[in-house]
Amino acid sequence: MTAALVLGIAAGEASGWPFLRQPLENAMTRAAAVPVQLQGAVKLHLLWRPRLEVEHLRIASDPRFEVPHLLDARRVTLAWSWGDVWRWRRGERLRIEALQADELEAHLVRSADRSANWQLGADPAPKDPDEDDFAGLPRFGSLTVGQGLIAWTDVVQDVDMKIQLQGREGETVSAQRSGYEALFSGRYRALPVKLQVQAGGTLPLLQDADVATRAPWVPMRVEGSVASSRLLFDGQAAALLGTPRLQGALQFKGPSLAAVGKPLGITLPDTPPFDLRGELQHEGGAWRLQASRATIGSSRLRGDLLYDRRTQPPRLSGLLAGPKLALADLGPAIGTRGPAAAEPNSSGRVLPQRRFDLPSLKAMDADVQVNIDEVDFGTEKMASLRQLQTRLRLQAGVLRLEELQAAVSGGSVKGLTQLDANASPARWEARLDFAGIDLAGWLRGLRPASAPGDAPAATATKALKREREQARQGGDQPVQAYLTGVLSGNLQVRGEGRSTAEILGTLDGPLNLRLRDGTLSYLATEAMGLDVAQALGVVIQGDRPLPLRCARFDLVARQGVIEPTLAVMDNADSTIWITGQVSLRDESLALRAVTRPKDWSPLSLRTPITVKGTLGKPDVGIEAQGLAGRVLGALALGAAVGPAAALLPFIEQGREGAADPCNPPAVAAAAPAATPPKKP
Repeated sequence: MTAALVLGIAAGEASGWPFLRQPLENAMTRAAAVPVQLQGAVKLHLLWRPRLEVEHLRIASDPRFEVPHLLDARRVTLAWSWGDVWRWRRGERLRIEALQADELEAHLVRSADRSANWQLGADPAPKDPDEDDFAGLPRFGSLTVGQGLIAWTDVVQDVDMKIQLQGREGETVSAQRSGYEALFSGRYRALPVKLQVQAGGTLPLLQDADVATRAPWVPMRVEGSVASSRLLFDGQAAALLGTPRLQGALQFKGPSLAAVGKPLGITLPDTPPFDLRGELQHEGGAWRLQASRATIGSSRLRGDLLYDRRTQPPRLSGLLAGPKLALADLGPAIGTRGPAAAEPNSSGRVLPQRRFDLPSLKAMDADVQVNIDEVDFGTEKMASLRQLQTRLRLQAGVLRLEELQAAVSGGSVKGLTQLDANASPARWEARLDFAGIDLAGWLRGLRPASAPGDAPAATATKALKREREQARQGGDQPVQAYLTGVLSGNLQVRGEGRSTAEILGTLDGPLNLRLRDGTLSYLATEAMGLDVAQALGVVIQGDRPLPLRCARFDLVARQGVIEPTLAVMDNADSTIWITGQVSLRDESLALRAVTRPKDWSPLSLRTPITVKGTLGKPDVGIEAQGLAGRVLGALALGAAVGPAAALLPFIEQGREGAADPCNPPAVAAAAPAATPPKKP
């Protein structure tokens, strides 16, 4: 009896148990809870090296997922161990010893409720959001695919992808012949994707969270396009479907960083084309980028940044450095339109109107140390900042630049700024101190067109000393700048709004400026007072700088309107008083400059200068009433006394030895009593 049983079992193993084909198919259907079909030649081995050899294997999909099948494979060899089957029946994840298929087509679908068609069984347990996303997908000991196609649709991860692959691996495959090639095409989180992937294997990539830390590294090369960006990654990976691990060289270029960051939940600004080179690492939800070179427009940066998605919200930290940052390259992020933003737009406005992307400030937190050699403002009229250092912190929608310091034209700027996106409207504030800044070196527009432009701080300082020496000696060399000096001051301002223009239009707070060791163009001084004789003399003899005794501007901003409490420039020739206002709400100007001479002038048409219009189109003029009075007086004297008497109304005696107008106690006595221009 025993011998007959042994012979029967041996015969069954040798023949492949053909009479068990239908019972096996029924048992597999009951276990999977979907139809399983074994078609064509079928051989089953149950004892020694259990395996199933099928000409055509088809596993159906639950009808609610609306796909033709879960798996359709031809010339399939499926090997298992009974211990793995027993553990699977007790609720553990199914492990397949080996799967080999000459042709394979699979449809993987997951719906919004996290149920998936690969979660086989009569009553699969509800999916825990904290569990591995691919908990129901079988694990494999070895896998060989001659020609494969996987259609992957995942509502949870927002994926609609087709994967064409071929390759082999496993214990019986030599290392030289092991590996896969795959083509990924479709959509990943709203991004069109087309990638070619070469991997040394897939089994380590399919490790689950329990064994991910022990999964061996697999060589991997990824090349192709993500949206309109080009990607090349050459490195290694492990356990991509469990606890992901990734490291390798990265090259990434495209038209804008914003298009890359948005679908990944990373706050990145709109930028010009970028080209990124560096090393990329990923370990369990934390991405680290060591960028050796990052070119964004004309900006050249580098950095070591860690983006951790294990926290809520995700957090960016590290270092951003580099030789140059051009603000125009980040223009849309700060509300400008790039290099042309300084030009008035079609409405005539100069201040940037574009609204900030405030919701993105709440998408993540950040703590990044910034060290930039040069910050370019994108205009030839203003020198760059040098050696910028600050700490960028973004927390709960509040963006701060802390410990900010930079060098500019021989001086320095220090302070902090903050933008609070939680307030409605957003609230901005700045507290800055600046000292030792060569004014003409910083604001290049103060130089005549023929004068040298920006120069290193040492050269600018030498030029400033040379101009002061010329002024003291009365030299007649061409002036290097209309206004020079060492600028210092501070500001504590705040505003609110959704754009740069809105914030400046609500600006509140004091702005205090001082200028020392400076010079003022003689021609500019006389022209401001319309002193014809002296101005013509300067034109004939050549302009020369006058030593600037002092300059002081104490300004106050109230709801976007800036008014001086004291605005005065004083040199050996004249004192210039400025009153009025600049409205940042409507960009209107209403300024009045009154010049008081200190010397005798035989032919003066001196009268207040007015600046009206807008920031985009200023209108410079004179107050004709006072000038008309002088002319009428001259005509009357000329008719009554004689032609020589007609000159008397145009002679000014000047006021030598006047009090220091920059000294507050002397201001009340020295300031002109003229009424400022009417506010528009």
